[in-house]
Amino acid sequence: MNQLAIDTSNDHALGMIPESCGAVTVGCSDVAGVVEAVIQSSKTLRDEHEALAETVRALEADQTKVAEASDEARLLSERAIERLSKGTGLIQSSLGQIASLIELVDTLGQHATSFSAAMEQVRHSAQDIGEIAETTNILALNVTIEAMHAGDAGRTFAVVAAEVERLANETRKATEEIASTIDALGGEAEVVIGRIEAGSKASGDARASVARIESTIFDVGALVEEVDKQNDVIARSTGTISSHVDKVQRVLTSYDAASRKNEDRLHGAHRKMEELEITASEMFDRIVHAGLSPEDSAMVSQAQAIMQDIIAHTEAALANGSITASALFDTDYQQIPGTNPPLFRTRATDWADAEWRPFLDRAKASDPRVLVAACTDMNGFLPTHMTERSRTPTGDFNHDTQFCRNGRIMLETIDRKAKVSGASYMMAVYRQEGDGDSYVVVRNVYLPLILAGRRWGDFELAYSFD
Repeated sequence: MNQLAIDTSNDHALGMIPESCGAVTVGCSDVAGVVEAVIQSSKTLRDEHEALAETVRALEADQTKVAEASDEARLLSERAIERLSKGTGLIQSSLGQIASLIELVDTLGQHATSFSAAMEQVRHSAQDIGEIAETTNILALNVTIEAMHAGDAGRTFAVVAAEVERLANETRKATEEIASTIDALGGEAEVVIGRIEAGSKASGDARASVARIESTIFDVGALVEEVDKQNDVIARSTGTISSHVDKVQRVLTSYDAASRKNEDRLHGAHRKMEELEITASEMFDRIVHAGLSPEDSAMVSQAQAIMQDIIAHTEAALANGSITASALFDTDYQQIPGTNPPLFRTRATDWADAEWRPFLDRAKASDPRVLVAACTDMNGFLPTHMTERSRTPTGDFNHDTQFCRNGRIMLETIDRKAKVSGASYMMAVYRQEGDGDSYVVVRNVYLPLILAGRRWGDFELAYSFD
């Protein structure tokens, strides 16, 4: 049976194989990127959905409170109407009693007027009696004089005249006492009459106030009844709102279920695309290992030469004690405060900046096709980087993500695969984003970096033929 021989005469056709693998990988990356964007968008929508659902729940809670408050207000208004009705009856009864008092005051005023007139009549009668007493006294004096002229014959008249004079004097004294009493009663009567007249005037004002109170009570009762009607309208509207909220809640629940289901499907599609991307990188790796891509093989040789220089330099440093193996393999990553994306330091950081960075810069400057040269430990930590990727952080996330990579920990799926690979090198191809609208197809070679007899990590050389 004849073995099939690989025809390597057509270098162009062989060179197209890794290009095709790269195209497949980039296509997978494109789709994976789109799926990832859709997943992120779905997460954003789900967050917004949750926020909307929370708002609806809050609205429902507020609506419940409004309904409860409306019911309570209705009960209060009903109680107010009931109590107002009772109070109105009591007030009207009191107003009736006040009206009776007012009438009594008016009657007292009339009686006081009559009493004043009677007192005046008594005063006139007292004056008449005084005049009679005075006349009687004069008459007694005349009789006494005549009796004196008559001698013994007029002695009896003299006795009668003396008695009449005594009676006239007593009558005068009684008249004076009556006049004094009448004057005192008159003064008191005037005060009483004045107060009664003032009370009568005040009773007129009270009658007007009572009328206003009655009118106000009626208006208040009507207002409470109107409030009760409005509460009923609010209660019906609240019930309608509750129905609408319930419908919105059902729609949101249905949307959330569909969104979660679609998101699960997208995650599955994303995993499939990542697996396909890894498969395409594996195909590319096998093609390069088979020697079917001379250009990539040349870049592998170039990367191996750079790595050998780094190994020789590092082993010499370990030998002369400028760096210890424990410091070189230190994995106690100390985060640098205030960095975003976060940067870390180890005991090898300062030494790597001084001793490895020059090799990385020379690798970049030696070939225009080289994009990045880096040393990454088994956890994806970069103790240093090329000078152009080791700038001082500014706090601007986009700037620091692109130019502040020294101290980053970056371990993607393809990186993990390289860390566990036992091959002398591993190839990968991926898409590197540019300005958001364009990208570069990047090829990457991973070379195991063996230091002090054990694997420290990988030396990576990323390049592009675009």
